[in-house]
This record gives sequence, structure tokens and C-alpha cells, in this order.
Amino acid sequence: MANYRQYIPLITAGEVIDKTFTNKNTDPVLVSDNTIILAELAHLRPILGDDFYGELKLQHNNSTLTVANSDLMVYYLEDCLAWYVRFEVINDIMSNITSSGVVHNLDEFSRVVDDNDYNAFKQDTYRKAEIFAKDLEDYLNGTDQAGLFPTYEDNKPASLSDTYKNHGMIFYDSIYTDSCSSCGSYYSYCKCQGCTTC
Repeated sequence: MANYRQYIPLITAGEVIDKTFTNKNTDPVLVSDNTIILAELAHLRPILGDDFYGELKLQHNNSTLTVANSDLMVYYLEDCLAWYVRFEVINDIMSNITSSGVVHNLDEFSRVVDDNDYNAFKQDTYRKAEIFAKDLEDYLNGTDQAGLFPTYEDNKPASLSDTYKNHGMIFYDSIYTDSCSSCGSYYSYCKCQGCTTC
């Protein structure tokens, strides 16, 4: 695998804040390049596949994006990545590691939400990221785009239909899937002969 870490992130902290934060005055320092790269690696690269991800990283870094790749970045990828970055950065914004341990960030005009509200907020952020991710995948696989993304089309990532993805963690145990353990198809599409589990 090539060294994609040498290239600049696909989105800036300012773009993440502009696209996903209510408070546009959020300090961009809170959204580090490492967090953006973490979101790229955990959420975006599995969708794009290594080769296409690398192509986009290189072209973005060198300001040589093709017209098709530029459109993909502007209309699909940036929104998707911004929401994944927000998902990854929420914990760091809410809490801080100090010599006293983990502490909550507070100011005089705010209060920390309870665990239920926090979990609902984080789930909603992830849900929005997943909606943009599905839209990105649909665009890449659409018949209208045939031939525009040859690196993606020639190196599509393996299907994750037999896995369960939850908050960026991928589970391979069949207990987490809604697919047939015999053929790997979703139960509603299973075509096993004599299959009793579908």
C-alpha cells in the first residue's frame, strides 16, 4: 500500500465546522488533521477502496483533481467526510485530558448534557454521516457515472453485506448480520437450495 499519510487531508477543519457545526465560531484547533485522517481511514477508505482513495488523496494534494473527481469531492465526499469527522471529534470537544484526568469542558453559559442526550446526539451525527455515505456510494455506482471513475470501478472494495458496521466498528460474526450463513445473501434474497435458516 502506498503512503497516503504524506498527503494533506481531504477536508479542512474550517470546512468541517462550516458544514456540520451549529456554532460557526468553534475553534478549528479542536478539529485536528489527525482526527480528519482518522475519519478518512475508518469511514471513507472502506467505501472508496484503497486505490481510489489513494488517487483522490494524491490529486487533492497536488491540486490536479480531474473534473469528475472534483465534482465527486465537492458534491458528495466533503459532506460525507465532514459528518464522519464531527462524529470522531465529539468526544474530544466535550471532554479534555488534563493532569487531573478526563474533565468536561464547560463555560459559564452552558451545561454538560446527560448521557442519554449525549448518546442521542452522537447517534444522530453518525446517522447523518451514513446518509451522506450511502448517497456517495449510490453516485459512484450509478449508471450515469459509468466510465467516470475507472480506478473505483476496477478496484471496488469487497462487499460488506456479510458484516455488521456500528459506529465505525466492523463485526464479522453472523449474529450481527441479517444474511444467510450458508450463501451470504441477505435473507430476503437468499437462493439456497433446501436452506432452512432463510
